[in-house]
Amino acid sequence: MKFLLDECLSYSYIAEFVARGYPDALHPIHVGWREARDDQLLARAIADDRIVISSNARDFRRLAAAAAIHPGVIIVEPLLREPTLKLIFAGIAFAEAQADPDLYMINRVIEVSRAGGVVPYLMPS
Repeated sequence: MKFLLDECLSYSYIAEFVARGYPDALHPIHVGWREARDDQLLARAIADDRIVISSNARDFRRLAAAAAIHPGVIIVEPLLREPTLKLIFAGIAFAEAQADPDLYMINRVIEVSRAGGVVPYLMPS
């Protein structure tokens, strides 16, 4: 699985992705997409077949709903560093527990929060 973190998440998270076996995770600051709009990030994620990870639920729900097809979005509750990373990797673990994670994530949004746990749904439905 390949990931594109939204700029609202720290670029320092990439080191944790690499340490956990995801060397192909990207952050906009590392690839010249600093200050790109969310629609541009989703378009890039679609072109590169990358799952977007963001804490910007409102915008990425709207963008996922408007996309004909997308490789998936993981939305996490915005918290401090360690709790946010825990939520991110809970969402990834949920996806990886599916029979074919990449196929499962197509047009899927997974929202992860402390209170609600992991909530997957199709978007657009």
